[in-house]
Amino acid sequence: MNFQIQNAPAFSVIEFQLSAGEAVVAQPDSMISMTSGMRIRAATGNGEPGRGWGSGFRSLLGGESFFRAVFEASRDEQALLLAPDSYGEILAVSLAAGERLYLTRGAYLAHTGGCQLDVRYGGMKGVMSKTGLFLLQISGPGTLFCQTYGAIRERVLGEGERFLVDNRYVVAFADTLSYELVRSSRRLTDAFFSGEGFINRFTGPGRLVYQTRVRPGVGMLRYLFNAVT
Repeated sequence: MNFQIQNAPAFSVIEFQLSAGEAVVAQPDSMISMTSGMRIRAATGNGEPGRGWGSGFRSLLGGESFFRAVFEASRDEQALLLAPDSYGEILAVSLAAGERLYLTRGAYLAHTGGCQLDVRYGGMKGVMSKTGLFLLQISGPGTLFCQTYGAIRERVLGEGERFLVDNRYVVAFADTLSYELVRSSRRLTDAFFSGEGFINRFTGPGRLVYQTRVRPGVGMLRYLFNAVT
């Protein structure tokens, strides 16, 4: 299987070239076009046959769709074109066996290979930091495709190195990173009137991915619902 990210940065798409039996698992409604030798089925969780409804409900907790679309080539030399639901870049992450990455709400687009998708409890700090009460965890081996709003920025933190990112801009981070919600300024009034409030402080070692734009704001009730699901 080969893939190429095209039309970057603002209108990114992924084009896959697949041989017979190869498959791509993706978010529903992400397909733009495909050749006639591709077959589609709906699945939950990792896209594997026989997965129960429980994996679908766990995906909902992580802020993703209950079902996933599985695109499988029935013969050689097939093509598939996928697109995210927002203006921005697509990041391809190659995960080794046992390597894990946490995704924030809406960041998952697709995966290939043996990636395993699960949900982990983020606790109240996840709610307050706007990463959500539950986080989507992806483990390798395989390739993960993340969608962002705006451009992608990455930073690899060394052992004990700290880095602060506004809550709304976080896309993904390695499970080796620790994070906590901290006030942006020593004085509460400065934090409030500067418009920054609380931000995430990550401590290395590990990889951090964040974006340069945030999606348009939603109402308070919608935010509270998103935060606890």
